[in-house]
Amino acid sequence: MARRLNSEIKVLPNGDWIFREAKIEQKDILEYFRKNLKEAEDGIYIDNQYGEFSENGYLELFGYPLNLIRVWEKEEELYFLSDSGEELPLSSLQIAADSEGELFARKKGNTFLKYKLARNVSSVLSEHLSESAHGLKLVFPNREISILETNENPKVSLPKEFQNL
Repeated sequence: MARRLNSEIKVLPNGDWIFREAKIEQKDILEYFRKNLKEAEDGIYIDNQYGEFSENGYLELFGYPLNLIRVWEKEEELYFLSDSGEELPLSSLQIAADSEGELFARKKGNTFLKYKLARNVSSVLSEHLSESAHGLKLVFPNREISILETNENPKVSLPKEFQNL
């Protein structure tokens, strides 16, 4: 079983990653963290594996920890590239609007782990946006996808065991 701990990492509203009040700027470290982000029922953690040893370092989120940075069409499906290196088909994602009206994405089945849409990705999706009495939709030649309008935001607290320490 993995050891649980407070990683002391925060993601700010502007997307900066902070460790003990210092901005994390090393691209390889940020890439490792993003690739290893996982969701649990009580928060978001970085899954660190060292041979037989493993630990789950929990983060506090005030902003989106992941970004969808590129979009393209392949075989009548939209695909997104995240800054964690994942290629995600639109069919695996839920697109929604947050409490500020900004679009975000999350993998179907996830609750906390969300992706901010980069400006270029939002621009491409805006070409497919349609508003009706039933709300926002992404409209494609072969299907329509409803966009949930939520009161959500990117904030995720640390699990209770790490709060007020």
